[in-house]
Amino acid sequence: MNFIHSPLLRPVSGLRTRTLAIAVVLALAFNLWASTVLNTSYADSQFPVPYQVAQLSFDHQKLKGWYAFLIERGTMDNYLRTQHIDFAFIGSVFVLHLLALLLIARLFPAASKGRRWMQSAAVLSTLAPIADAMENLVAYAMLAQPLDFNPVLALIYSSFAALKFGMFTFAYAAAVLGLGAAMAM
Repeated sequence: MNFIHSPLLRPVSGLRTRTLAIAVVLALAFNLWASTVLNTSYADSQFPVPYQVAQLSFDHQKLKGWYAFLIERGTMDNYLRTQHIDFAFIGSVFVLHLLALLLIARLFPAASKGRRWMQSAAVLSTLAPIADAMENLVAYAMLAQPLDFNPVLALIYSSFAALKFGMFTFAYAAAVLGLGAAMAM
């Protein structure tokens, strides 16, 4: 699949490398801020397990039990707010992954396989925040009836979470491998 002419690359393809580097630093700052706000909100919700445990549970009964816990503690509204805040984090990840991998692509000669591979990796890395957004949309469907949602929703929710975490891993591995290959040239 050729991602070199992806619409995602058009807005940044004309940027100078220095401008792209500044954009990566700003995207990182936005990501760190969004992560802090998100983690604080998640802690305030008093969700009884770490988010990755819930997201990868694939178990509707566990999710319903955790939601019942939030209802009993009166913190379900905090958890719902956390879902809203997560979209700022999702946006920050989308921008950071795309820009950082495109910056790494610039370390390779213009027509090289290394540059094309890193550009493709940049586009593919956007699947992590897209899967995260889809996971959130399924969470909203579950939270509409937190104690009585369709069990299939838990499978869909956790499947999007697994894809998200897999694509996060892909993005980080691509960055490390890209930097390593560029430094070895």
